[in-house]
Amino acid sequence: MSVSDEERRDANKTGELVSKKLKEIMDLQADIDALLRDKHPTPFGSKHWQYADLESLQRVVAMTAIHFVLFEPVGHVKGNDKLKVTADKMIEIIIAQLKTLKTKKSDW
Repeated sequence: MSVSDEERRDANKTGELVSKKLKEIMDLQADIDALLRDKHPTPFGSKHWQYADLESLQRVVAMTAIHFVLFEPVGHVKGNDKLKVTADKMIEIIIAQLKTLKTKKSDW
């Protein structure tokens, strides 16, 4: 299947914009974590992911959002116990996906 140079440029431009926005979200997540953890270093942020592909960035942003919910005490909000079980499963799936993405990229 042939793709024109213009379509390829547009796709690359869109990919760069999406990547930039995802990294901004990651940095905001780090800022929020720093506020919540009171002077402890945050594991979140985009600095370790500057060369990651879009699929990986999307999964890291989703996983980080899930982590924020998991930090809440189970009894803090009604239903957190059920949410925690589901969130733990989602994180396992996302980690497996990230490992698969890493393996596939290194095969190319």
